[in-house]
Amino acid sequence: MSGNPVGMIMAGGRGTRFWPLSTASMPKQFLELLPGGTMLQLTGERLAGICGRERVMVVTGRDYGALAAEQLPWLDGGNLLLEPEGRNTAPCIGWAAAALARRGMGDRVMIVVPSDHSIHPDSGFRRTVLKAVEAAEKGYLVAMGVPPVFPATGYGYIRTGAELSEGVFRVDSFREKPDGATAARYLAAGGYLWNAGMFVWKVSEILAALRKHLPELYRALGRLESETRPEAALFGSLPAVSIDVGVMEKADNVAVVPADFSWSDIGDWPGARAAGVRRGERVLVDSEDVLVYDSTGRLTVVMGLSGVSVVSTDRAILVMADGCAQKLRDVAEEAQRMVTGAPMGSQE
Repeated sequence: MSGNPVGMIMAGGRGTRFWPLSTASMPKQFLELLPGGTMLQLTGERLAGICGRERVMVVTGRDYGALAAEQLPWLDGGNLLLEPEGRNTAPCIGWAAAALARRGMGDRVMIVVPSDHSIHPDSGFRRTVLKAVEAAEKGYLVAMGVPPVFPATGYGYIRTGAELSEGVFRVDSFREKPDGATAARYLAAGGYLWNAGMFVWKVSEILAALRKHLPELYRALGRLESETRPEAALFGSLPAVSIDVGVMEKADNVAVVPADFSWSDIGDWPGARAAGVRRGERVLVDSEDVLVYDSTGRLTVVMGLSGVSVVSTDRAILVMADGCAQKLRDVAEEAQRMVTGAPMGSQE
């Protein structure tokens, strides 16, 4: 490798699909859903094992700076970037890349990962990342795609093209979240990967791609004088667009590396069940595919139900069929307001 890579963790988001456990003051990425630490801590240590702690950067909301610093006490203060507001992944990634370029690190490879994914084993993640780093050093914008194990409708897909080198493929196309029949067709056809939202590229290459495909955003990034706490009005004027739509779907130097690890984005409660998340004592009678997460110490009994999540906190109880998981974000705001008087989008 031509220099040590830099890791960037995207730790924004409000976790509305994890209500009532995830709240405005404690979003999902700061919760200990899996053994060994919070989602942010597990991600930080996984990335530090490749980059070194001194080369790990975290981008999160301004309200969560103290929480991120507390959970990652080894994080260099200059590597904690605080967004005044969320503007989607392209501004988030672009801002971090611009900060690295100003520090004379434009030739470094940048590993971009979300903070709230379940990945196992770490050794497989490391192998996949190092293969992606090799491709990135050749000038590719590299996505890490996960071989699908079921016809998921909640993930985007990547269709692979020609093999560029061993284990590295050109991206034929990105596909939006499909319906059930289309997802089943992807699975049967082969050559499709889940888009895990994890990327590897040179800092200089992603900035060049932003300049070409999102020129308005690129010019605005040049006006952000602060590397760690930008002025709210200026940051809020950045175009809100994802890196997938804004860059990856348009660029012609895009590659993908299939993941050598099991993965879940734990994007909702059914996803948490699939990843093995559970807490509290439970008794299931004539029931299956049930998640119970109880933080109160009470016993939960579920009878005659399948495909449900039961989540209990000291303030609220959620009983939800799997089919409603994507709708939870629509009702979480009002539910949170009823419980505390504060919406999900503000501090309690």
